[in-house]
Amino acid sequence: MGRIDRVTVRPSTKSALGRVAKECALSALEPVIIGDATLYLGDCRDVLPTLGKVDAVVTDPPYGVGYEGSKTKHGKNGFAYASFDDTPEAIEVICVPAIRQAMALARSGVMTPGRANAHLYDVPRAMGAIFYPSGANAGPWGFVCSQPLFYYGKCPYLANGMGSRPDGFSTTESTDRTVKHPCPKPLGTIKWMVARVSFEEETILDPFMGSGTTGVACAKMGRKFIGIEIEPKYFDIACRRIEAAYAEPDMFVSAPAVKPKQEPFNF
Repeated sequence: MGRIDRVTVRPSTKSALGRVAKECALSALEPVIIGDATLYLGDCRDVLPTLGKVDAVVTDPPYGVGYEGSKTKHGKNGFAYASFDDTPEAIEVICVPAIRQAMALARSGVMTPGRANAHLYDVPRAMGAIFYPSGANAGPWGFVCSQPLFYYGKCPYLANGMGSRPDGFSTTESTDRTVKHPCPKPLGTIKWMVARVSFEEETILDPFMGSGTTGVACAKMGRKFIGIEIEPKYFDIACRRIEAAYAEPDMFVSAPAVKPKQEPFNF
C-alpha cells in the first residue's frame, strides 16, 4: 500500500464528519421488539442518548472484581466475562457514567453495585440490602451474607401517598445455573426490585441487560421493558428467555402478542 498523506480537515468539516459517523452508528442500532420489550444489541453509552424518559431503572451491572465464577458452599458457579474487562478501572470509566445517564432518564431506580467497588458510584438517595441468611459467595471473612442496593430518584410509593415499603429483603433463592451467563441474578430477586420501584404498565430500563432476567420479570409482572446488551451471545439468550416469558405469563397478568419483529431505528 502506498503512503497516505495527512489531510487537514477544517473544524466545520470535522463536525460534519462527526455527525455523519454518529448517525451511521445509530442507524445500525435496530431494536428487537418482543411483546412490550424493546431490546438493543449495542453499547449502552451509544443507545442511552437516543432514549426518552422511562419510569424506572432496574439493573445489575458488572462488579469490577475480575469475575471468573462464584465460589459458594455448593462449589463454583459461572465463568469469566467474555467481552468486558471486569476491573475497577472499567467500572469507573464505563459503568459509572452509564448508570448516571440511565438514572437521569428515570423517576426511580435501583441497582446492585456489588460490594468491592460500590464507592465508585454516585452517592445514592438511599441504601438497602439483600440479605442471604444461608450465605452467598465466599469472601475474605467467610461467606458473604448481604449485598447493597442503591436507590436513586423518588420512591414511587411515598410519592403517591401509598406509605413506606421495606428497602431490602431476605432470600435463599439460588442462581439458575441453566442460564449461560457469568452472573445471572435469581428471578425472584429481580422481581422484588422491579416491584419496589415501579407499578404495572410502567416502563423499566436495564442498560446492562445480560441474559435478560429483568426483561423476564417485566414480562411476568405487566411492565414494559427496554434492555441493552453489548455481547451478542447474551443478547440472543435474553431474546429467547423474554419470548418464552411472554409465552408463559404469570396468572392474572395480561400479556401482549409475542411474535418478535425487527424494527428500524428512528432518531
